[in-house]
Amino acid sequence: MLQIIIFALVAIGILAVTHVFLFFSFIKFFAVESVKIRYFIGGVLIFLPLGLVCAQILSHFYDTYFSRCIFYLFNLWFGTLTALLTFFVIAWILAIAGKFFRVNLPLFAIGSIILTLSIVYTAYGIWNAYHPIVRHITVKIKDLPEEWKGKRVVQASDIHLGFIWGEAFFHGLIKNINAQKPEAVFLTGDLFDGTGDRFDYVANDLSKLIAPKGSYFITGNHETYFGIEKSYALLKNSGVTILRDEVKNVDGLQIVGINFENKKVADTLAKMPGYDKNGPSILLYHEPARTDEAKASGIKLQLSGHTHAGQIFPYGFITSLYYSGLDYGLHQNGDYALYTSSGAGTWGPAMRVGTNSEIVVITLE
Repeated sequence: MLQIIIFALVAIGILAVTHVFLFFSFIKFFAVESVKIRYFIGGVLIFLPLGLVCAQILSHFYDTYFSRCIFYLFNLWFGTLTALLTFFVIAWILAIAGKFFRVNLPLFAIGSIILTLSIVYTAYGIWNAYHPIVRHITVKIKDLPEEWKGKRVVQASDIHLGFIWGEAFFHGLIKNINAQKPEAVFLTGDLFDGTGDRFDYVANDLSKLIAPKGSYFITGNHETYFGIEKSYALLKNSGVTILRDEVKNVDGLQIVGINFENKKVADTLAKMPGYDKNGPSILLYHEPARTDEAKASGIKLQLSGHTHAGQIFPYGFITSLYYSGLDYGLHQNGDYALYTSSGAGTWGPAMRVGTNSEIVVITLE
């Protein structure tokens, strides 16, 4: 609870600072002299972050058409805020450089360009989020059984079903996964966003997955917010195998699932009944972390998500720095490989800029 409070206070502090920055940027670049207009801009920039915070809180208590609309719109503001901050930072650098070199820059024109670019940024981000791609990769697994060689498996991570991504989206996603004709399907956490309570469709849609060697699920951080047991209950009768810190040997390939909240990957694998560190294996673990532990424990392929690859530019720089470059894509280290997916859905705003929503088709060799 203390960590949640600290995180909330830090987030509110960042929101406050960024909106103050926006206020002074608007005043500067649009040369706003009118006190009334300044009060209006200030009022809007107070209302928007407060609305964002309230929408987040509201989403955990009410699931109505109104609360969903409010949640969608205020989260969309967060995406637009990112665009405005990015472009205004660049504009301030230009303004300071212009002053240093004694060049008079047309600040009003620059401000107008920033507003235009921010609108384009937001519109493109929305469109891009609603058009997921199919990513194809090939991974070699040492001592892979003949039954798996040349077979394709699908990873779908960070779907985030809730207020924004719902039944129509999920139905289309299942159809797209089946179109890849996978041998197995791996759902690597954050199937649920933690918002909403209308999920009657989930088990039914999952039951339509066509995967001869099964479909498998592990929890992500959002399942812990949503409720782990509640998540498991919604998967009842779905045909999906829930891996709770356990291994399933399927035709000679070990499919290992470790819950997100379990930070002792090496210890868990060492004590896991039936796990052979010398045999071929695929580890489902939501976060691209503890990779050294996974490699040392004999894991051949780790499938993760969590990062969204930053989701919206320029946050990818932060995720890359935090995860030492392992925040997205395929990374090979000897007999060990890690693939971190950018995710099929989004968190917060239904926007993607500089990244793509994806399902991943992995050909095993």
